Parts: sequence; C-alpha cells; structure tokens
Amino acid sequence: MTLFKIYLFLYLFGFLIPQKTTHPVLNNIKIPVTISHQGGNKVYPDQSMLAFNNSVRLGIQVLELDVHRTSDSVLVIHHDTSIDRLTNKTGIIKEMTWDELQSVDGAYNWTINGEDYPYRGKGVKILSLEQLFDQYPNQLYDIEIKQNDPPIENDLCDLLRKYDIASDQVIVASFYDNIINRFHDVCPEVAISLSVNKGTKLYVLSRIGLERLLPVNSVIAQLPLTFPSPFGDLKLDKRYINAFSKGERQVWVWTVDDSSTMEAVIEMGAHGILTDRPDVLMNVIQ
Repeated sequence: MTLFKIYLFLYLFGFLIPQKTTHPVLNNIKIPVTISHQGGNKVYPDQSMLAFNNSVRLGIQVLELDVHRTSDSVLVIHHDTSIDRLTNKTGIIKEMTWDELQSVDGAYNWTINGEDYPYRGKGVKILSLEQLFDQYPNQLYDIEIKQNDPPIENDLCDLLRKYDIASDQVIVASFYDNIINRFHDVCPEVAISLSVNKGTKLYVLSRIGLERLLPVNSVIAQLPLTFPSPFGDLKLDKRYINAFSKGERQVWVWTVDDSSTMEAVIEMGAHGILTDRPDVLMNVIQ
C-alpha cells in the first residue's frame, strides 16, 4: 500500500513538471516526416550540394546536416571533426580557414562500394551553411552541432536569425547536454531535439509510466532503433514513442535505409525517418 501511495504521488507530481509540447516549426512539418541524413549520403557525396539538390528534387521535407566552424569563423557543413575521411587532404576543420577548405576535393574518397570514386575530381566542395541557406531559403533544416570547443552556438544562432528561419524552419540537435543547453540559452526561439542522455532517462521512466517526471524542453526526439545505455541496449518501441509524444512532440528514427524497416518504423508510430536513401524513403511514403 505504501509503495502504491508513493507511486501515485510521483505520477500526479509529474503533471507539475514543465513540459514543452508544441513549437511553431511543427506546424510546417507533415507526418510522416521525411528527413535526408547528410543529404542522402548513399546516393551522393556526404552533405554536398549534389546530395541536398537531389533530396529537394525528390520532395524530402527536412535536410539533416552537421556543423563545425573554421578558424576564421565560417560555419561549414561536415560530419567529421577532420577532413581526412572524404577529401584528398588532411586537417582539423576548426584549425583551418575557409579558403583552405575550398582548396580540397570534397568527394575525393567518397565511395559506395569501396572501389569506385565517381565524384573524384568533379569539383565537389565542402559547403558553408550560408551557401545552403542561400540555395534553399524556404527549406526545413535539422542541424546537429558537432563542435564543442570552442563553442559555436552564438554563431549558429546569429546566422539563423540573419536568415529569419530561427523560429519556424529549424530543429537543432546535439548528442551532448552541454551543447544543446548552451544553444537553447542563447537561442530559445529555435526548436531543439532531445539529447541522448535525456532520451535514455525518458526511456527508463517510460517503463513505469513516470515519464512526466523528466522536464523536457525538446519537441523532437531523434533516436536509432537500438541505442546503448548503462542498462544495456535499449530498443525503441511504441511505448517510448507514446511516452515522448505529449502534445505535438515527435519521434524521428535514424538511420533507416531499407523499405521494409521504414514501413515497420511507421507502423510502430514513429513520426519521421532519417535516411541515407531518400529515394527509397520517398517511394515508401508515396
């Protein structure tokens, strides 16, 4: 009886915990949400204009990308800390200038099968965030902040405000609480995605129906189908999706590239899918 009273108290107390359940950006998103991961990097080179152009042409709703900052304060679109994996040169992005980045072949090492390099020497460049905004000013963006030190949150916020897309065209994400919290402090009008740490806590609480005990200021949760935790591997399921989906909040699943899994994810109740194969996803949705 005592345990039941404690549980009932915690359950009711949860309704007093602050929860953000809606945001203007959600009014612009149609379910199921189609998101191209890195522009669709199993079709065209990672986060290249070729990839983003293809995604927009296919009708993808949201372009997902990663940002770093050069030594001369240009925000650039790139997944890795260094340029070693994809280009013909080496270097750490935050230690390089914009001009130095523009001198490299951005798709020199891009390959699907490990043998062919179809865009080597074709003029593929590392993009700045401004170049993409200029190309697609009305697009929806899912931006992951990769760089932690030195912080780039103020630079990103200033740029989103400059293009007048902060409040209704962007979701900002990070794996790390400190980064997403810093960004939210300086740019509170931008929708943010749930950090992995909070996502794990929410999962545990959802198992016992006490998910409301966790204060949430995020309107999107982006998770893989299976994610590691101190409690072992956790599997995304309908129970978790329902636990997060208070109000208009949404759960997006990454990275799903085959049609059968895409269909299963939608059947599970997920609101959106991030994929490296936007062509496959659009065929499933259509």
